[in-house]
Amino acid sequence: MAEVEFENNFDDLINKPSGNTISETLSEMDVSNPFHDVVSPLVASEESSDTEVTDYNILNSHVYKNGDTSLINPLESSQTFSNYEPQASIYSSRLERDFDVDISSVKGIDAASSTSIESHITEKSSGEESLDDETTIRRARNDWRIASLGYKSSQSDGLVPTFKITVEDPQKIGDPIHAHIIYRVRTRTTSTVFRSQDFTVLRRYRDFLWLYNQLTLGNPGVIVPPVPGKHAIGRFQDEFVENRRQALEKCLNKITSHPILYRDPDLKLFLESDTFTIDVKRKNQDESKGVLKSLGEAMSNATTFNKFTETDEWFEGRRNQLDILESQLKTLLKSVEAIVKQRKDLGGATVEFGSSLLSLADAELNKSLADNLTILGNLQQMIRELHEKQARQDVLTLENTIGEYIRIIGSIKVAFNSRTKFYQTWQNSISDLQKKKSNYERSKAQGRFSQDRLTMMLTQIAEAEHRVEDCKNEFEDVSKLIKDELDRFDKEKVEDFKNSVEAFLESMVQTQKEIISLWESYFQQVEAQQSSNLEDSSAIAT
Repeated sequence: MAEVEFENNFDDLINKPSGNTISETLSEMDVSNPFHDVVSPLVASEESSDTEVTDYNILNSHVYKNGDTSLINPLESSQTFSNYEPQASIYSSRLERDFDVDISSVKGIDAASSTSIESHITEKSSGEESLDDETTIRRARNDWRIASLGYKSSQSDGLVPTFKITVEDPQKIGDPIHAHIIYRVRTRTTSTVFRSQDFTVLRRYRDFLWLYNQLTLGNPGVIVPPVPGKHAIGRFQDEFVENRRQALEKCLNKITSHPILYRDPDLKLFLESDTFTIDVKRKNQDESKGVLKSLGEAMSNATTFNKFTETDEWFEGRRNQLDILESQLKTLLKSVEAIVKQRKDLGGATVEFGSSLLSLADAELNKSLADNLTILGNLQQMIRELHEKQARQDVLTLENTIGEYIRIIGSIKVAFNSRTKFYQTWQNSISDLQKKKSNYERSKAQGRFSQDRLTMMLTQIAEAEHRVEDCKNEFEDVSKLIKDELDRFDKEKVEDFKNSVEAFLESMVQTQKEIISLWESYFQQVEAQQSSNLEDSSAIAT
């Protein structure tokens, strides 16, 4: 099977104990600040080849064998996620009712298990009336997938393990045509499902894209933290590689702190596998066996396509809020990008000014004036470095956070689309039930069918009614899940923007202090130079 190139379609400050008064200052900020109108809504609390594959896997194996595999102390804290607990009981009761699942064993399944879902489903006794095998498996898979959302959210003690992931040491490998960047992904965790508590693997950018797509497809309704977008131009430049590295690291840490995603089997495969590319190919081959069959079922069942009309005012309101927020973020992003460009241009103009002063000093015959020009020219060189440093800080603090949340809104829209698909499935099951009832009434009125055939049709109607109820429950469950996810999004958004704006202001204040310090040193050097010149003049006169 050809390897698929996954695409990612998404292209009040906190008070710190350090005594910094930035938080107090921001609350009194003049509304004339050009960022005020855009920032204020954001911080409101309401708001490719086989050879290449082989070399790559050898590198991964080498990293783990030579890396630091010593055990670590438990990390800083554990988290409790109570909002997701009610789902487990809902899903477990449905599995027990429809498929005679041993829930106690299901709850013990974690990301380390590779057993197929069919092996956890016990067939009903032969005396019971049931759907055909393919339909039963399809329903089982669907219920199992949704149930896993609830099971993944809790452990017996209500706590989740801690993770600390670093993405580091980006290196360019491959020939000029197929060159790419690989990263060392180091994981430190207190989770017992991994082979160690400290391990390292090598991953490239498309591997992160694979993880994002797998988590999105396997966890409908969950807002999956997105990876940074693809760039065809300048992707090997140092600044771009560093920004991407930081974004990938932040993405992984958000995924592992998520109450559902942290136990996903695909995440475990991504973080731990030394033969990742081979494992992914094998996984894709196994999953592709049922693709055509599932596609055929989908085409046969989707006899009608009902247009989705939102009837929940809460969801309609949130859609509108997200559209407004996305527009504001894009406007803010353009403003920050303009400021970054201006700082870089100012740095370039400053160094040109300094170079001109140094050239003038070389041609100046008056020693005193030449010395002063030299001091001023060197000062401009140092100020240029500060402007460029501030431009990089603007990217790291504000620009990256804004870009991340624009991508997250894209992930939220994907979650909304998954809810729409559950609704379509529900409506299709209703249409199927109505057809079965109509066929039964027509057959009964004609009197051409035996009692056994009519009994079978009644059984099919009963099964269809169960299916309608199941689809309705699934739609309601994914709706509740999205609401919980949006609550988490609101809290994380406020905290992330607080931290970003504070870091932005702190970096600006620090840069200005350093510029002031340079000018103070300039005057000290000029005064010292003048004193030295006076002493020289006095010595010559005597």
